[in-house]
Amino acid sequence: MKEKDVKILWGRSGNRCAICKIELTPVGSKSVLGEMAHIIADSLQGPRGDSHLISEQRNEYDNLILLCPTHHTLIDKNEEEWTIEKLRIIKSEHENWVSNQLSHNNISISSIDNSNFIESREKSWISFSGNKLWFITSFTPLHIYEDSIDPLTPDLYNLINSLRLPEFNGYSMFSDNLNQYNTVPNEYGIINQELPNEGQNKLGHRIQVFRNGHCEFLMCLEYLRTGRDNSSNDILIYNDMRNSFIAQIEGILNIWSKSLPFNDMLLTLMMTNTTCIRLHSGQRIYNGDLLGQPVTSPTLKYSRVINKTEKLQFLQDLVIKRFVNYFGLNINSVFAENGNMNLPNILYF
Repeated sequence: MKEKDVKILWGRSGNRCAICKIELTPVGSKSVLGEMAHIIADSLQGPRGDSHLISEQRNEYDNLILLCPTHHTLIDKNEEEWTIEKLRIIKSEHENWVSNQLSHNNISISSIDNSNFIESREKSWISFSGNKLWFITSFTPLHIYEDSIDPLTPDLYNLINSLRLPEFNGYSMFSDNLNQYNTVPNEYGIINQELPNEGQNKLGHRIQVFRNGHCEFLMCLEYLRTGRDNSSNDILIYNDMRNSFIAQIEGILNIWSKSLPFNDMLLTLMMTNTTCIRLHSGQRIYNGDLLGQPVTSPTLKYSRVINKTEKLQFLQDLVIKRFVNYFGLNINSVFAENGNMNLPNILYF
């Protein structure tokens, strides 16, 4: 779901369930009760999913309705009663009710905008990365409250220490497991960090879980640049980019699914210091290696609101395809049906 569609939905719904009108972000609450339900399911197999709508349209504002957890479960278990037409009427009537209540000052809307927090994290990532190439993956609650979770629990501590670091074609970490002695409290919550240096350990990472529920996984790939092309552009190997994003998304999704109470989160991914980098597809063509176009932006970013039910491989595929496009290449699917991995190519029609 795009951030714009999410903000429109919550705003026009007045932060209330479209069926029972219960407030979904009550003042002083540390959690968001609201769930963004699909009128037509996001898959053909889901409730009311048999439709001509393409995947992108299924996640747009027109196909979403804001509900409490009870009514979200109810409409999906009784799809014959809760038809597409009925839900659309309920949504329209509810939004008209919200508009009328607001005009008479009968209700107020609590902000669900996490933009200021995300902006502050992005500035921190850029400052932290210095002049090195870092990959950042983060999940952020839609509603930011301090002390939404306790990050210093044994379960979360063990979850962080169970995360595995990615494998690369070039340099490797000392181990693909985290050093648990690096997992310590800090001013935000809990962190595991091992920074790159000029010696043997040329890769680095930082994993943090905040007290407000935000979590992030950073990987430094600076020393995986493989040299320069004839125009002095740096080269990044596709397999290294893919493996990093696969491990980071899997790690953060594991923390979210097992330890965080939020139903929806904002997924944000960023690459820093990307100017003049080309992506090596891993393929050769008649006149040499197949490379993407040099990036002109200092950072590359992608964000999307996701639901806790979304599948790991779907998210990994979605993200990697987008970043491959940023480098002027295309890949229809990251994961091949035979269990192997596909490689990027030029865009064909």
